[in-house]
Amino acid sequence: MTVRPPVTQRRAGWLPAVLPAARRLAVASCVGAVLGLLVGGVGGRLFMGLLADLNREDHGVITSDGFPMGEVTLSGTLNLFLIGTVLGVLGAGIHVGLRGLTLGPPWFRWLSTVVGGTVMVGATMVHEDGPDFTLLEPTWAAIGLSLAVPCLFLMVMAPLVDGATREGSWLMCSPAAWVGLAPWVFPLFFLVPVFALGWWLTRRAAAHPDARRVGAWAARGALVAVFIGGAIELGTEIAAIYETIGRGRYLLD
Repeated sequence: MTVRPPVTQRRAGWLPAVLPAARRLAVASCVGAVLGLLVGGVGGRLFMGLLADLNREDHGVITSDGFPMGEVTLSGTLNLFLIGTVLGVLGAGIHVGLRGLTLGPPWFRWLSTVVGGTVMVGATMVHEDGPDFTLLEPTWAAIGLSLAVPCLFLMVMAPLVDGATREGSWLMCSPAAWVGLAPWVFPLFFLVPVFALGWWLTRRAAAHPDARRVGAWAARGALVAVFIGGAIELGTEIAAIYETIGRGRYLLD
């Protein structure tokens, strides 16, 4: 008969494993927050300003997000900065969770992260509905600048997060890095169970090499399928945008 240790001992046994994982997430979140603010917030505002200057005749038109084109307001800017920061935290967290699935030399892993992430984010950003991409000219610039935001973020984020989360880095040794978990309390709290489940499954699979190998390849296959679906969606939306422009829709408004 096997005697299980008391609950307090079992919990204490999990704590040494949970804390390093939580610290890595906190450190990655700090890096993601700063880059999200700079690239997604400040960079996004600059890109939007450039498109607005190229389309002065469309100032005042309401975008798909409900904001008037060409009008810079404090509330709108702060909202953009906040969204960029939160999405930066989320992107860094996803990178930490999935980087173990990447294969090949470092340059290929980096390229996979940049291309895969850009396509997936672009599939949610680029759309034919509304005037965002069918009214602003040149169309290729509107699409390209939108894709440039996640692309630039991922290009810089991946190596910085990898370096910052190495054992012995100054952020890993700094107690202040725990503040990076704040966005996971709110507004990203609903994703915490997903990350926790993934971490738990990975830990459980570590004791069974065959199961871990099968699970890793299954996860890679799922990511490839999601990437292909995102690429098809992005390509379909871009084709629909040019088709809509060819019919003169929105341009006649």
